[in-house]
Amino acid sequence: MPLMALINCKFKRRNTPSAAKPIQDTGIIEQQDERGFLNLYKPGPSPLTYNECTPAYLYDINFVFPFHILETDHVRLEPFIPSKHLKGFLSLPDDSWNVLGDLGPYDKLTALEDIEEFRDDENSLLMAVIDKQVEAANPGHEGAGFAGISGLTEVDPETMSAVYGLVNIHSTYQRTHINTHAMYLSLTYLFDHLGLLRVQYDAVTFAEASIRAAIRFGFKEEGICRNLHGIVPVHKKRKGEECRQSQDLWLSSMTIEDWDKGAKENLEEMMRRPVVDTRKRS
Repeated sequence: MPLMALINCKFKRRNTPSAAKPIQDTGIIEQQDERGFLNLYKPGPSPLTYNECTPAYLYDINFVFPFHILETDHVRLEPFIPSKHLKGFLSLPDDSWNVLGDLGPYDKLTALEDIEEFRDDENSLLMAVIDKQVEAANPGHEGAGFAGISGLTEVDPETMSAVYGLVNIHSTYQRTHINTHAMYLSLTYLFDHLGLLRVQYDAVTFAEASIRAAIRFGFKEEGICRNLHGIVPVHKKRKGEECRQSQDLWLSSMTIEDWDKGAKENLEEMMRRPVVDTRKRS
């Protein structure tokens, strides 16, 4: 495949009215990013490779929409690149995967397999969540500040919708600003930059912390989808689930109307809160 120019995309914001206050003090960075990665997406299958050693400037995210790095003063969302982020991925605690169906826990090989499967789907985008405080405190350390992953799935240009298919923030960052900033950045990208109409957020019904966070961010409950989590491995079944093959999912969504009529403003208000000094936790 011939080498193409690095993609550094700028986006137009939607011209839609909003009652939200300007967020002059949240430190949202609205500039073109100079760090490179490739997006060589074209219809049809992409070459399969584990990309363990592929440098960032040669890594093809294979995503159906244009993408640029998203960041505030404290958090950055960037494409997950194995050569840069795999060590952080493998540091996510084994029990953090318990609410994510048949995903994880991982060793190096199974991680590379699933990461490549994610990349091969042009309607999915796996992002690394970076804590910029810790990163700045450890200059020259590749992968410093890795805080977790956020994965979009079923990003569909026809229905203009997307699903949060995977969110796993390291337990070190519980009760900090990291997840709030990451959610604000990704929702701003999906609604204001891409102009999507609906974003869905799912969680197994016993993932109470995840459900509380989604509601706090402005997602609205739609119901319970029974047996919609695939075949769940025996070692991930909870007490009382031994005879069940699957698990139930709590389903919620946010629409463009929700975003414009309060959800964005609510998140912007949350972004104004003081941040935690995460350097003391790393």
